[in-house]
Amino acid sequence: MAAKKHDAGDTKKRKRLNTETHEDPKASKLVASKKHKLDSVAKDNKNKKTTPPTGRERRLHSKELADARKKKRKRNFTLEQELARLWEKMRRHEIAKEDRAKLVTEALQKMKGKIPKIAKTNV
Repeated sequence: MAAKKHDAGDTKKRKRLNTETHEDPKASKLVASKKHKLDSVAKDNKNKKTTPPTGRERRLHSKELADARKKKRKRNFTLEQELARLWEKMRRHEIAKEDRAKLVTEALQKMKGKIPKIAKTNV
């Protein structure tokens, strides 16, 4: 038996409607609104011309985000940072004894009532 020849009209494929001849009012509104949105986004992108952040800017941004997360997690985060800065000033050998004494009293004032909590932290 030989294979049958199929005419173009006998196929079971769905017919595609030509978008130019077939107009659906809902579809035309959607297409127009999407075009408008895409055009406005494209114009905004052309006007901005943002440059990619440099390495230093990316590091600073990530550091700010990390600090924000730590502030949420730790209650005394800012106090710990201040005390760490004071400690760095105090531990230097070239600092005068009077200045060191002032820094120690300042650190103790800031830690007043919170010493056990701060002692447990890993600053």
